Amino acid sequence: MDRIYKGCRVNGHADDYCIVDLETTGIFVRSAKIIEISAVRVRDNQITDHFSRLINPGCPIPPEASAVNHISDEMVKDCPCLDGVIDSFMDFVGEDVIVGYNNAGFDMNLLYDAMMALRGKPFSNNYIDVLHAARRCLPVLEDHRLETICSYYLLDTAGEHRALKDCYLTKSVYDSLYRDFGEAAFEKRSGGGGRDHAARFSAETLALQELQPLLESIIEDGGITETEVSALKAWMESRRDLQGAYPFDRVFHALDRALKDGKVLPEELDALENLLWDLTDPVRKRGSHKKIETVRGRHIAVTGDFVYGSREDVRALIEAAGGINDKGVKKATDYLVVGEKGSSRWKTGRYGSKIQKAIVLKDQGLPVEIVEEGEFIPALKRMVLGEGGRNE
Repeated sequence: MDRIYKGCRVNGHADDYCIVDLETTGIFVRSAKIIEISAVRVRDNQITDHFSRLINPGCPIPPEASAVNHISDEMVKDCPCLDGVIDSFMDFVGEDVIVGYNNAGFDMNLLYDAMMALRGKPFSNNYIDVLHAARRCLPVLEDHRLETICSYYLLDTAGEHRALKDCYLTKSVYDSLYRDFGEAAFEKRSGGGGRDHAARFSAETLALQELQPLLESIIEDGGITETEVSALKAWMESRRDLQGAYPFDRVFHALDRALKDGKVLPEELDALENLLWDLTDPVRKRGSHKKIETVRGRHIAVTGDFVYGSREDVRALIEAAGGINDKGVKKATDYLVVGEKGSSRWKTGRYGSKIQKAIVLKDQGLPVEIVEEGEFIPALKRMVLGEGGRNE
């Protein structure tokens, strides 16, 4: 279909919009049928209402589609068809800009075709595809599926691949990209090959990267003094705009407590020093040195660059030893393996979002272990080859 009245891609960030997500019977626009349609209304960046309906597609739902979205024929058999839902959906979204994830070539086209077929008029709302922003801002990630970006930003993806849940996840990713990269994340700026240039970190993210070497300089001499505590507190007071960002809040609140009575006690200095070590070099501070006997059936995530080889090489070794590769760190993860080379892509100096999430989960009492490459890879090799060089 020639969609000559399709809306335009918005060149920038919007504060008022509707997030839309569809679940369908397939991945091809010409043959896919909508089986769930959801929308979330946002005003001044805040969610104000939502819309969600299951839809009977008038045909069996393929098993491969149900395997992804967990929507079955039984669930939709008594639901209205799209013709009975489309008007209430259009009343909800009105003429809003539509924000979605990978919506430019699929959801927007599917809605356009449906409106033309059912009402004889196009779906012509303008739109923002968050996938484009994610690719521009985070080019180093292995892929840019919504699940991967959610993992990068430590978002809980339980219940994903249902339309309303994915709307909320899209909102969180949209907000996170804007927080880290600002308006540049959503501006189309084409270079020589027609591809968008990578967006640069926002002032907030750069300031957080400023904080890391500042903390390192305080503890590099093996101690922390009351004068250094006061100087750090003064710097953080001048950057209160960073409140709410990790690890700013943890440091700020710890300093606030220590200086509350006007005097920093020796035990408070020790506690602050431990905190700064934890935040500047968590792999060294939190790293596990337990002997690893087996990884069979264990969930393992990797981060950083490895002396052993590429991440795919490491994952292949994990699989050969009977381990289960996790794309990101989650509650079920048993080990996070950190490459010896680290990574220039880590947002906060010596660590990135996966290590940050592992720390959070450990603090919640979950058994995830942070392991360095130098301990983990030799253990894996022993598991695969055996002490005598034989395969297990």
